[in-house]
Amino acid sequence: MSNLIQNFMNAARKGSKLILAAAVLFANLFFTRAQATDARVFYHFDNAAIDVNYLSNPETFATIDSFLAGGYDGELEIVAYSSPEGNFAYNTDLSRRRAESLRRWLLAKYPSMDGRVSINPDTESWDALRSDVVADIRISESSRNAMLKVIDSSASPDAKEAELKAMKDWGYFYSNYFRTLRYATLRFNGYKNETSNTGNVSNSNIENADSKGSLPAGAAQDNTIIFDLNKSYINRNIFDNTRVLAAISNLLGGQDPADVEGITIVSTGSPEGPESLNKRLSAERGAALRDYIVSQFPALEGKIKVIPAGEAWDDFRVAVESDPNLSEASRKNILSILVSNSSNDAKEQKLRSLPEWNHILNDVFPGLRYAKMQLDVNSQAEPAEVIEVPVISDEDAINVEDEEVTVSDSTLVLSDTTLVVPTVPVVPAPVAEPDTVVKSSPAKVYDITKPIFAASTNVVYDLGGLIRPLSWTPNFAIEVPIGQKWSVYGEYSFPWWVTKGNDQAWEILKWDIGARRWLSRHNQNDPMDILSGHFIGIDLGAGYYDIEPKHTGYQGEFQTVGLEYGYAFKLGRAWRLDLFGGLGWMGTHYRYYEGDSTDQHLLYQHHGKMNWFGPVKAGVSIKYIFHKTERREER
Repeated sequence: MSNLIQNFMNAARKGSKLILAAAVLFANLFFTRAQATDARVFYHFDNAAIDVNYLSNPETFATIDSFLAGGYDGELEIVAYSSPEGNFAYNTDLSRRRAESLRRWLLAKYPSMDGRVSINPDTESWDALRSDVVADIRISESSRNAMLKVIDSSASPDAKEAELKAMKDWGYFYSNYFRTLRYATLRFNGYKNETSNTGNVSNSNIENADSKGSLPAGAAQDNTIIFDLNKSYINRNIFDNTRVLAAISNLLGGQDPADVEGITIVSTGSPEGPESLNKRLSAERGAALRDYIVSQFPALEGKIKVIPAGEAWDDFRVAVESDPNLSEASRKNILSILVSNSSNDAKEQKLRSLPEWNHILNDVFPGLRYAKMQLDVNSQAEPAEVIEVPVISDEDAINVEDEEVTVSDSTLVLSDTTLVVPTVPVVPAPVAEPDTVVKSSPAKVYDITKPIFAASTNVVYDLGGLIRPLSWTPNFAIEVPIGQKWSVYGEYSFPWWVTKGNDQAWEILKWDIGARRWLSRHNQNDPMDILSGHFIGIDLGAGYYDIEPKHTGYQGEFQTVGLEYGYAFKLGRAWRLDLFGGLGWMGTHYRYYEGDSTDQHLLYQHHGKMNWFGPVKAGVSIKYIFHKTERREER
């Protein structure tokens, strides 16, 4: 019985410990979320308008109000994105419009923020898509690897999108990921006013709370700027970038440019993704830090050397060797891959198969995307002038209690006392830093192509004269797209042929109007992805005719109503080939006549009317979409 009670007590103690651990974990997660300082605003598809009720926007705007309504005295930065489907140039412009839209909304509600809201429009959110794919446990490993291979490739964004669309899992990817990839992030880069009316936000350093954490062991740290995944511009809001930029400015600001022999910048990319892409990012990151230094100290421009080191495999090895989160077995397994003779891309693929991959990806690799500055100064140069100020410590304090101090005519006289003052050097004041994000690449100019209308001709009518010369039927049609799902058109056919002997005639004037509903999926962000794929439509027609096969014929008027179905093939960005046919009703009032012996006169015989139900339309049309192109500059 005593053993039973003892076992029960042990179990109770263990249970209480588990409950306590769970409570601590919950509290930690809660407070971690409470400290978050990024507010993410989501947008509808192909839209830059603010919808405060869309997805999690109500909570987001409540967070924004809790900061701004209470006297926030810092600065705001808006980074906007678009989802990766559609034309890359269009999406870049859409990201800019989203950032500007949120900025206008904020200033309209909080005019006091004028001058303190900056926009940094990004482009398609490939990084966020990658994170979603990596974290999704519902997809197979083969699907995940196939998608990551496309995302990490060095192909253009539009080419990547085309590859993703060709995958069998595209429908799943699109419906589960893309809705949350259309957003703008609002970053609070400053301090919350202590006198906030909300009363529940402390005077904490918002910028530090937004940091992505500490550098992994083995990563470069001194005078080192860390970069975002797949980015080559300087983001002050991650790791310790703000302090490092200030330290670099202080260091260079205390030097005479003539004494600087040179500045070396070594830059890297983390090993995930294609090596060719990482080499390019490595070079661009070094250029970004160089451009920053030149913007602050133009006199140093010719003394800066950038060494792109490519993928940071050596730093990665150092990090693995000193990583306390890896077991000895895991460490040996990873190091065996690193020292193998495989190519770098092959090593990365082997690392991806390890259970430690997510730890490597999320905790080690971020610190390996850096640009590090090294300053070389002429050792023979005279030291910079040091300004000395008196400082008296407790030990050096002079007791003048028994000394005579007299004041006469505003003059202080100390008798029999020697004042010894130690000195310390004063470091020059820090150089003020601009609050904008520094980008290394110049503004890009891109084209946006917009359709106007399409012109087509039915080649079945056009080529009819090859079978019977008199049946050649000239025709043309104008079609105007309305978005990507609808179009309206008008068609005109006008064969008006009579033989020289007046014994035969093929005279028809026919007008058609109609509307089409396009059923196939289209690239929503490509304005030229129109008038292609499956369609259905309704057609209304009317006209006159005089048809005389040989000496006898019919004259009259007709009307048609029909439903059509067709498919339009893409022959190029602006060319289409339409195959279509239609069923419906045709009604006509006709007059039958016979020609006289010379066919110079038509002799009326009788009249009547006829109704026809069946095929009323068929064709193969060649179509060209007339369009205009606007040149825009990425801002």
